[in-house]
Amino acid sequence: MSRVTLRIFGMDCTACAPQIQHILLRQQGVQAAEVNYSAGKATLDADLRVLDWKAIDSAIRRVGFALPVEKTTLRIRQSEVDKAVQRLESWSGVHGVQKEGETLCLMLYPIGLSAQDVQQQLAPIDCEVVGWDTGEEELEQNNQLTMLRQLLVSVALSTPIFWSPAPWIQLMLATLLQFGPGCCFYRGCLRAIRSRQLNMDVLIALSTTVIYLYSAALTLTVHEDIKLYFLCEGVLMSLIFFGKYLEILARGETALVHLIPQKAVRMEESGKAADVSVDALRIGDLVRIEPGDRIPSDGILQDGCCMVDESMLTGESELVLKKDGDVLTGGALNRSGNAVMRVTRIGRDTALQRMIAMVQEAQSSRAPVQNLVDRIASYFIPAVLTVALIVFGIRFFWVCPGNWENALLTMCGVLVVACPCALGLATPTSIMVGTGRAAELGILFRNAEQMENASHVQTVVFDKTGTLTLGTSRPDGTPDAPHVDAAEAVRQLKEQKLEIIMLSGDKEAIARSIAAQLGIENVIFEVTPEQKTAFIRQLKREGRHVLMIGDGVNDAPALASADVSMTLPGATDAAREAAGVVLTANRLTTVPLALRLAKETMKNIRGNLLWALCYNAVCIPLAACGIMNPSIASAAMSFSSIAVLMHALHLKKAVA
Repeated sequence: MSRVTLRIFGMDCTACAPQIQHILLRQQGVQAAEVNYSAGKATLDADLRVLDWKAIDSAIRRVGFALPVEKTTLRIRQSEVDKAVQRLESWSGVHGVQKEGETLCLMLYPIGLSAQDVQQQLAPIDCEVVGWDTGEEELEQNNQLTMLRQLLVSVALSTPIFWSPAPWIQLMLATLLQFGPGCCFYRGCLRAIRSRQLNMDVLIALSTTVIYLYSAALTLTVHEDIKLYFLCEGVLMSLIFFGKYLEILARGETALVHLIPQKAVRMEESGKAADVSVDALRIGDLVRIEPGDRIPSDGILQDGCCMVDESMLTGESELVLKKDGDVLTGGALNRSGNAVMRVTRIGRDTALQRMIAMVQEAQSSRAPVQNLVDRIASYFIPAVLTVALIVFGIRFFWVCPGNWENALLTMCGVLVVACPCALGLATPTSIMVGTGRAAELGILFRNAEQMENASHVQTVVFDKTGTLTLGTSRPDGTPDAPHVDAAEAVRQLKEQKLEIIMLSGDKEAIARSIAAQLGIENVIFEVTPEQKTAFIRQLKREGRHVLMIGDGVNDAPALASADVSMTLPGATDAAREAAGVVLTANRLTTVPLALRLAKETMKNIRGNLLWALCYNAVCIPLAACGIMNPSIASAAMSFSSIAVLMHALHLKKAVA
C-alpha cells in the first residue's frame, strides 16, 4: 500500500471535497482517500499495482475537476526511441508519449515519480531527463484566469443594468449573465445532486434562478410600472465571483517550495559548464555553486569552501562553513565562496523534497475537530433549504399576503447568506497555514492530528542521552554535557505550566546531576526501554496528554505510545519513523515553540468556527426578516469567507 498526494483543480467550494472523496473511494485500488479543499489536494492510500490512473482522471474530469499532468522531456538516441516509447506506453501512470526526433515528451499522472525513477524504468536504455514540468503552475494560472474572466464578464454585464435601460435590454443582459458565467453554478448544482452532496452551488443556483425567472416573467407579461431585480442578480453573481477570486489568491503555496532551485550548473567531462534543469541531475554529477546560488540537490562538497545559510531548512540563523567532504543540503543558500559539489541524492530523495512531502501530507490531512464540522455541514444545507421554504410561506401567506415579490426576495436572501463557505474553511485553512508556518520554523508535523494533540499536551517527557544531553562522552570519562539550550527549553516549558519529566537509563547520581543543572525536579532513572513505554502508557491512563521526546532505537516504542512524539535531527531512523513531529533544527527551544504554535493554530480554528457560527446565527434571521436582500446577503457571504482566510493567515506571524 502506498500513499499518494494529488493536486486537484477546479474546486470552488468546501462541499467539492467530499464529492471528490466519494469519487476516489469508488476507484479500484483505493483503500482510503482524504480531500482538503483549502490545500487543493487529495491524499490516497492505494495499491499502485491495480490503480487505474486513466479511470481516476476520467472520473474526476467528468464531474468538472482536473488533475495536473506532469510533462517530462527525455533525450534518447534515435535508434532507441521506438523501444523507449513502447516501454513507456505500457507503464502504469503514463498519460501519453509524444515523439519528436531524439526527444520524447512523457506525460505522467502525478504519482510521485522523480527523474531517477524514469531513468530506472528505461534502463538499460541511455536517456537524459532535460526538463520536468509538474503542470500545476499552468493549471493554477488557468484557474485564476477563469475566475477573473467570470468576474469581469459578470461586472461588464451587470453595470449597464444599473442605469435602468429598457426592460427588454435588462432581460437580454441578465440572460447572458445567467447562462454565461452563471452556468458554473448550474454545473456545480448538478454535480452535487448526482453525488448527493448538497453544496453552495445549489443555494446560489436556486436564488439566482428565482430572481431571474421572476423578473423575466414581469418583463414579458407586464409592460408598465414594473420593478425588476436583474441588477440584484448581477450584483449577487459579481460579489460571489469576487469572493472566490480573492479566495484563490489567498491560498498560498506549500511552505519551503520556493526553496527548490530550477537550474544548476553541471560540470561536463570536457571541463565545460552547462546550465541544466535540476531534475536532469544524476547521482555522481559535479555541480558548480557560486555566491548567491541555492544548492540544487543534496551532495558532498568536492572542491572549494563556502559559507552556507541553512536557516530556512534548520532554523539556525548562523552561517555554516562548508569544506571539502562536508554534506550540503539542497535548498540552502550559498552566501559566499565558490565550490564544486558531487550530487548524492536527487529528486524526491533529497532532504528538502522529503520535508516538503511531509508538509504537504500534513496540510492535506484532517484534524479530528474537522469530523464534527463535517457532520454539522452535512445537515446545514438541507436545514437552510427548509428554513427558506418556511420563510417564503410565512412572508407570502401571513406577513405580506399575496406579495410574491417580497416572499421570493426574502427567500433568496436566506439561501445566499447561508452558503457555508466560512464553516467549511474554518479548520482546513488554519491547519494549512499552521503546518506551513511550523515548517518555516523547522518543525515538521506529520499530520493535523499531531498538531491538535500537541495543543492539549500537559506532560513533557524527555529522554536524557542524546536529547537533553549531547550524547558524547568527555575525555576524562565524566558524563556528557547538556545541550546548550536545554535549560532555556525547560524554563520555557515551565512557563507554559507543563509538567516535565526526565527518563534515563543511567545511574541515579548521573541522572540527578543533569536534572539539577536543567531545573528538572521529576527524574526517573535506571529504566529499560520497556519501562519507558509502560511509564508513558501509565501517564495516559491517568488522563494526561503526553509529549515524548527521544532520539534512539530504544526510545521508539515510547515515542509510538505517546499522544505526541518528537525527535531531533540526530535521531535514529527508528525514532524518526515512530515520531509524529520531526524537528529539523538541533535546538531544544524548538519544543516549546512547537507547542505554542499548535495551541495558536487550534485557537485560530476555534476563532474561525466561532465566527462562522455567529455569522450564520445573526445573518440568517436578518435575511429571514427581510432586512438583507440578495445583494447584501451575497456581500456578507463573500466577506465571511475572506474573513476566515485572513484570520488564518495571521498564523504566519503568530509565533516568532
